[in-house]
Amino acid sequence: MRPNLSIAFTGVCVIFLLSASGCLMHMDAWWPQASAERTVELEHPIAAGSTLAVETASGSIHLTGQEVDVVHVVATINARAASEEEAQALAEEVTIGFAASGSKLEIKADRPRQRKKQSISISYQIVAPRQIHVRCSSGSGSLEVTNIVGNIEAHAASGSVEASEITGSVNLRSASGSIRCEAVRAGDVRLGSASGGVKLSDAMEIGVCDLHAASGSVRARSIEAESIKMRSASGSVILTDAKAGAIDLHSSSGGATAEEVDCTQLKAESVSGGVSVTFVPSAPGDVDAELSSGSGSVNVTIPPDFAGAVDLSVGSGSIHTDLPLTIEGSIKKKHIRGTIGEGSGRLSARAGSGSIRVR
Repeated sequence: MRPNLSIAFTGVCVIFLLSASGCLMHMDAWWPQASAERTVELEHPIAAGSTLAVETASGSIHLTGQEVDVVHVVATINARAASEEEAQALAEEVTIGFAASGSKLEIKADRPRQRKKQSISISYQIVAPRQIHVRCSSGSGSLEVTNIVGNIEAHAASGSVEASEITGSVNLRSASGSIRCEAVRAGDVRLGSASGGVKLSDAMEIGVCDLHAASGSVRARSIEAESIKMRSASGSVILTDAKAGAIDLHSSSGGATAEEVDCTQLKAESVSGGVSVTFVPSAPGDVDAELSSGSGSVNVTIPPDFAGAVDLSVGSGSIHTDLPLTIEGSIKKKHIRGTIGEGSGRLSARAGSGSIRVR
């Protein structure tokens, strides 16, 4: 038994010395280091109002609308393998083409079966007519769509998603990546990220505006819509310069802020964070506003013409108001109920742990 123990001990020492000197091979070194790149260009006519669809398992997609009548595609194929010859052969086996069916034109890639330690990524640069609908997706890579008069659907499993200068409905999703959208006209806007921030700016004549993030802040600026809904499970929610029939803001962990807003109905809530709302002077006097914070202060500047019922309460904090409030019932430190003028407006504010200020 002694010789075996000696051999085992010697082996351990050798491995330790090799590791310390940097001579030990790691699994990472076995992954293919050689790569080959190949570019394919092709085009296909497409009628106005048609749908263009493209997807890639790994790679980015950038699409721009222009005054053209064909779809022009530049596909960049990147193959990785154990040797340059193997990588080049793998890249050459990929074929890119079009598949037309009714009013839908699809960009398709046929890939060879990849053996162990081989990989293929395909990225697309696309120029298309402006008057089309776009559907694109990537398993791992960024998506960007610009200057389109049509509806946009773009989904990324891992990567950022952006859209700008769009006239039509926009639906952007990312499981892991940020969402950014700007300069949108008409249609609905739905943006969502499971892990990443969401930003929307310059969106006018919008129907439903629905923005949400599971982990990340949600921000919107210069918005006109029938309704605006913003949600974040972990991050702040900030809305600036907005006009809508109804506004609904919620943050589970972070502040909820609405600045320079004009609406007839507003709800702003934060489970853990402050709530701040400022109405524009031209906002209707009969606005219905409900504000609440589980842990944080609530601050609100109401429209100058506001008239209606006021109900303010705190669990731990103080209540301050600069307005001529007619008190109903007895005066209490933690709960004030009354009216301002005569009207059908309503202001309700709750703070579990924090103060309330009404201006």
